[in-house]
This record gives sequence, structure tokens and C-alpha cells, in this order.
Amino acid sequence: MGGKTSRRAHTSVHDAETFLQVAIGHRRGRIGEFLRAALFAGVLAAPVLAGDAHAQAEFHGYVQGNYTFRTADPDCPPGYDCAVMRADDRMQLTLDLASADGRTGAFARVDLFYDGLGDSSGVDAREILADINLGFLSARLGRQVITWGLGDLLFINDVFPKDWVAFLTGAPLEYLKLGSDALLVGAYSSSLNAEVVVIPVFQPDEVPSGSPLFFYDPAPTLTDWTVEKPPVEYQNIQTVGRAYRSFGRYEAALYASHGFYGTPAARPDDPSAPTSLIFFYPRLLTCGFTFQGPLASGVLSFEGGYYDSLDDPSGTDPYIVNSQVRGLAAYQMQPWAEASLSFQYYVEAMQDYAAYLDALPPGLAESDELRQVVTVRLRQFLLHQTMTTGFFALGSPSDEDLYVNPFVRYQLTDELWTEVGGNFFSGKEAATAYGQFEDNSNVYLTARYGF
Repeated sequence: MGGKTSRRAHTSVHDAETFLQVAIGHRRGRIGEFLRAALFAGVLAAPVLAGDAHAQAEFHGYVQGNYTFRTADPDCPPGYDCAVMRADDRMQLTLDLASADGRTGAFARVDLFYDGLGDSSGVDAREILADINLGFLSARLGRQVITWGLGDLLFINDVFPKDWVAFLTGAPLEYLKLGSDALLVGAYSSSLNAEVVVIPVFQPDEVPSGSPLFFYDPAPTLTDWTVEKPPVEYQNIQTVGRAYRSFGRYEAALYASHGFYGTPAARPDDPSAPTSLIFFYPRLLTCGFTFQGPLASGVLSFEGGYYDSLDDPSGTDPYIVNSQVRGLAAYQMQPWAEASLSFQYYVEAMQDYAAYLDALPPGLAESDELRQVVTVRLRQFLLHQTMTTGFFALGSPSDEDLYVNPFVRYQLTDELWTEVGGNFFSGKEAATAYGQFEDNSNVYLTARYGF
């Protein structure tokens, strides 16, 4: 039977070396990583600055402290303090370069951080890219954060990598999105716009794999874990595309992608006598749409998509997610002065549900054929917009679980703001999307000084 657990996964040798290099905080490794990021940024910036005495450059950044404390009282692993979930200090440096005619540019956003929980430090090159814009045609090469689709914390056509560990441990919401090492090419006209993203190296989501997070573990007795990522091969290149245009005050878009699920599936090495778990990333093909426009005093949005599980086309593999139809309807409005209010209804419909039930091994939690989610977000500005307060609430009538994020942010000066908030999870069952994180409920404090 499954249960909640908090432990570190056993990864491949390469992943273990990467983890140790960061966790130990080897000085030469940190400096080398920073120098490599700086060198790559310089190479990308060279075409922008070469021969252009009027090139424009902007440099800015911030220093930030982000601390999160658990409000639940779970059974902690021996020798571990579960009270503190995040103790993160960082400095972000941003350099934005552009040629005088605006046709070429380079951009770098790099974080220098210290993790108080692991007593480690490092460099996080969040974005490093160069681009060229010819008006009707553009290209962008490098690490870049890409966000498509219309959902608010509900993703259908946004198949780009995400950091769910940062989200669950109270990091600012911008840290939910990870950068993709990609080439983005766009073509634009008055009648239609199109963009294609090519990602040669698979970047998975960051998902809970151990302390300081508790999560549902379907096989808690299996402590030997291995992770199999798609190798860097031609057939594993991910491609994502969209075409969009406006129809008066309305906007519509079509999407498609070919790649892998961002979160791993898991199967035992031997179903009859398992000794270890193998985590892997099944192949995925998606297609979808978005439509958005004004209605009454607000904005109405629709988003839909089909997730084709290529490695389980008949739905008979219990360890791979079945194909799904996903849909979302949302409405955003201003109910009164200095406030915004939005609602979302989201649904996932599992395909080949009867085959899934027939193949489900004993002891594994059963998923619903139709998963439904409802959300509401309220944001209110106060004190001449120096204070922002509000909440985001997500509830699933099918899963019977709940997530609530209340917050208060105060702008002390033009450069300094601080925010206090919480992430509270609850659920009837330990295996549901948000119910499994009930022991991770927390309050957080963030302070940021920009320069």
C-alpha cells in the first residue's frame, strides 16, 4: 500500500555527480559554472556589440531572502529538522543588450544563491540568450523561459519545464518556470503569426524527490530508485509550435508539441518481485487551442488540448498516464476599484478508462475518469497601491482536495518590498494531486531589494 514519504531518490551516476557538486559547494565548480555562464553570455553578446557604438545596455538585479516554515507536524526522518522548508538567499543579475536599430540583442539573467538548508551555494543561469528580429522573422537561441497558454497554475498547452519544488516550498511564483535550452523561430504577418521551438536536450520538471517535502509514494518499501532520462539523440528532439492571430478584440491560437511528459512515470523492475523503482519519461504528443476576448465587463478565456500518450496508446500500461482530453474555461473581471477577480473551471478526461481499471495492479490508488478543478483568485490594492493582498484557492470536487495561497505584499520603498503568505494543502486521500502535500503546508516570508 502507498503512503507519504520524504526521502532522496537514488539517481544515475551522472545525476549523483551533479547533485554532489552543488550540495558540497565545491569552490572550483561554482566559479567554473559562473565563468562558463559569463563566457557564453559574452559570446552571444558579441554580435550585438560588434561595430555598434550606439548599442544599448541595461543592467539591474536584486538581492532576496526567502524563508519558509512548515505549519504541519509530520513524522520527520531521523536527524532532520522539518520545521524549516526553505532558507534561500540570492542575488539576481540581469543584463539586457540591444543594438541601436533594435534588430539584435542578448539577454542574461543569472542567480547567485546560498541554500541555508543544505549549507551550499551555486550559480543558477536562469536565462542566457541572443536574438535577432527582422520584423517579419525572428530567432532566439539559448536558455529561455517560455510561457504559452492561458491557465493560472493550470497548464494545458504550456508543456515547458516547471519547478514544482520551488512552488511547494514558498518561492516567488516566477521561480515556478524553468528555462529551456532551445531555438525559437517566429514568423509574423498581418494575417497570421507562427512560432516553433526546438529543444535538443530534454529538460524535465523539478518534482519532489525527498526532504524537505512529503509526498505520496506508491511503494514506500522500495528505497532503490533509478532515473532514466531520454538520451540526447535526434529522435528525442522536442518540438513545440503555435500559430495565432487576432479577430478584432478576440485572440485565437493553435498549439502542437512532440516530446515527453515533464513529470516521470515509475514502474518496478520486476512487477512480481520488485526490488527497485525505475523512473522514466514517456513520450507525449499534444495539440490544442486557446481563445480569449471581452465579455460584458470582463475577459472570457477558453483553452483545450489532447494529450496523446504515445507509449501507452491502448491505455493498458498501468504505470503510464493514459491519453487525456483537457479543457479550461476562465473569466476575469474588476469587481470594484483597485481589485481583480478571476475564476477557472478545469477538467481532465482520461481515455480508455476501462482498460486502465483492468490493468491497475492491486494496492495502487485509482484515478477518476473525470478530474475536475475549480479556482478563484482575488487581488486587492490598498494604501495607494503600496499594499497588495489577496488569495488563490484551488479545489477539486473529484479528488476532494484543496490548495489555498493567501498573501500580503507591502512596497516599503521603490526598491524594497516584502511579502508574507502561506501555502496550505488538504485532502481526503493521500494519493491526490494536492492531498499528498498536506504535510507540506507552510508560511513564507520574502524580502527583495531591487537595484
